[in-house]
Amino acid sequence: TGSVEEADFIILQGCQVLRGGPSDAKGDKNGEELSLGSYLNTGDFSVIDPILERCKIRGLPMICCNPDNIVVMSDGSIGHMPGKIAQRYESMGGKCTYFGKPHVPHFETCIRKLGLDRNRIAHVGDSLHHDVAGARAAGISSVFIVGGIHRDELGSAIGEMP
Repeated sequence: TGSVEEADFIILQGCQVLRGGPSDAKGDKNGEELSLGSYLNTGDFSVIDPILERCKIRGLPMICCNPDNIVVMSDGSIGHMPGKIAQRYESMGGKCTYFGKPHVPHFETCIRKLGLDRNRIAHVGDSLHHDVAGARAAGISSVFIVGGIHRDELGSAIGEMP
């Protein structure tokens, strides 16, 4: 359902639209789509906060399937991701369960699906907090991309060797 009043829980995966309603047999959405405004580009919660407040009042649990906080966009700008929305919901008093980086169950599921020994797996990512820390906690190697979200801190640029 797209209605907070009818929902049993919240699944947080993306950060551009709120989708709701069941799909018909052809997969067409019968529910509404609500733009989350400029959140992705600016981190502005003005559209999101009223929705989260209604969810909190109803005591709806949230599942955050993409706990990243930021992402480097193709033009080099920073995009704001679902992890920030989940943290905002928790700061309002809402409850959230996370699945995805940096949480070990996410990595364990990937390892199991690959069917490989963890010694043969390396996780590649640009976040010390989500990619490197998550891989380390799961006991797998990681490859750190210095030209990503930490590039300014490291004095690196997109597409350039450090």
